Amino acid sequence: MNATLQQFSRSDGPGSVLDALEVDGGVIVHDLVPPATLAQFREDMNRHASGHRVGTAADDPSIQSFWGATTKRFTRLAARSRAFVDILTDPFYLSVADKVLLPRGGAYWMNTGQMMIIGPGEKSQILHRDADNWPTMNRPGGFEVTLSCMFAISDFTAEAGATRVAPGSHRWDDYQRRATPDEMTQAVMPAGSGMIYTGRVLHGAGANTTTDEWRYGMHLSYVLGWLTPEEAGPLGTPWEVVKDLPELAQRLLGWRCYSTQNNNARLWTVDYEDVPVGLELVDDS
Repeated sequence: MNATLQQFSRSDGPGSVLDALEVDGGVIVHDLVPPATLAQFREDMNRHASGHRVGTAADDPSIQSFWGATTKRFTRLAARSRAFVDILTDPFYLSVADKVLLPRGGAYWMNTGQMMIIGPGEKSQILHRDADNWPTMNRPGGFEVTLSCMFAISDFTAEAGATRVAPGSHRWDDYQRRATPDEMTQAVMPAGSGMIYTGRVLHGAGANTTTDEWRYGMHLSYVLGWLTPEEAGPLGTPWEVVKDLPELAQRLLGWRCYSTQNNNARLWTVDYEDVPVGLELVDDS
């Protein structure tokens, strides 16, 4: 692996991150999560991960392979940790998302907040682009519809399965070609850091070659408001949990409607009202 990712600190500002994303499609940001938030979130995730199964219940071999045989994955993070809400609404990450996504829509919402806990002996994941979820939108020369960050909740080492990425692959003319070994690198970074990356850059989890170390990663991504997200947020995080959160968090979690740009159309409504108002009407009916 000869390729590298640029690395910055949170104090370098979102502008440095955006410049790096333009060139490489991915960038490492140190000190992205405050220590207290990181400690609380890790404690919450340890509690939920302890009884969670490895692998998936799906019968499809391709899903099983993508998921990982010794990997624990789960969502509903807003319902499982108040610290997640602080990460979800972090001004630094959102300022990057604003620049990448808002030019293509009036708003965006959470695509998924997902724990990816890779166990010892796990194989490397197939390389993919997150925008493959919306295949007609994912093409050379197109625009970004989603922005992701892989947060290191534990140290990301090469041996424990740090994310592999092909810098610059979002700019390729042919999205069908495979990356060569010298085009690849790994997002090795300490806990509290994050790799912010675009939906069109090739990446995948690395192999965990350790015998006793679990790699705690948290994937948090946003998607344009006029596209269907990967995670059904309101089904996993009910209104009783969300109603006292800031309006920004409610919107990102799918509990507010989306107003399209340049017209009065509104998406994701109840009785054509914003979701909280519509719920009140339902309760009164």
